[in-house]
This record gives sequence, structure tokens and C-alpha cells, in this order.
Amino acid sequence: MAARLTVSLTRVLVALFAAAALPVVAQEWRYDGTELAQFAADYERLRDAGGGTLDPSLSARVGYFTGFVLGVARANADRGWYCLPESLQAGQMWDAVALFLRTYPTLAQAKPSTLVNGALAKSFPCSEADRAARKPVEKPRPRPKAQAKPAT
Repeated sequence: MAARLTVSLTRVLVALFAAAALPVVAQEWRYDGTELAQFAADYERLRDAGGGTLDPSLSARVGYFTGFVLGVARANADRGWYCLPESLQAGQMWDAVALFLRTYPTLAQAKPSTLVNGALAKSFPCSEADRAARKPVEKPRPRPKAQAKPAT
């Protein structure tokens, strides 16, 4: 049993290191809605296969999708666009976004963050009371700087 676990962990580590070694050209790559939909399909394929793969590229795409969804959800959770339940698990969010992208493929032209927010709003709508309670408080405006006193 311990030998199997060691072999499995070794394979996972090799896949992660191989994914990390892939060349990245950040200036030429833009994440778009179509790519988000492709990564979501990869996530569903990996999820349905039981979550294991030796393909570092697939692992990287799924990791990017899951991280992106969590990041967008966390950044916008207090805006009142959607109300995530306290007991929500990350997999439920990923499933909701993947289903939304599969159901509405014509929306893939939108920005990826807009798609995630739309998917979460559709899957986890707020009641009016929740929306009012979660609406961000307006930040106070900064005071104007005092003008310098003229030299006498």
C-alpha cells in the first residue's frame, strides 16, 4: 500500500514539475472566454475520470480554470451579484461555471471574469434582503490636500 502511494505521489510530482517547466510567454497570451470554456470542459473531463491524470498540460489547464474561478468569486463575493452559501464547496462553484459555459456557448465571446460572475449569479442568486445586506458601503472620499502657504 505504501509503495503504491509513493508511486502515485511521484507521478503527481513529476507531472507538476513538467507543467511548471513549460515555457510561458505572458505578453502574447490573453485568457479569453473561449479558452475558459475549453478549460472548463477539461475540468469536467478530469472530474468525470476520477481526478487523476499524468498529462501535465491537462493538469495545468484545469488548475488555471479552478484557480481563476475561485479568484473571481473571492474578489466579487461582497458585491451583491450572487450569494454563495456558507456551506458551499469549491467543486460546486467549478461545476456551476462549467455547466453555465456548456449551456451558453454563444456567450464565450465575453470576458472570462464576466462569464464566471454570470454563472455564479445564475447558480447562487441573492434575495433582495441578501443583496441589500451585501451591497458594499461607499468608501469615504479623500480630503483635498491643504494648499501650501505662500512664502512671505
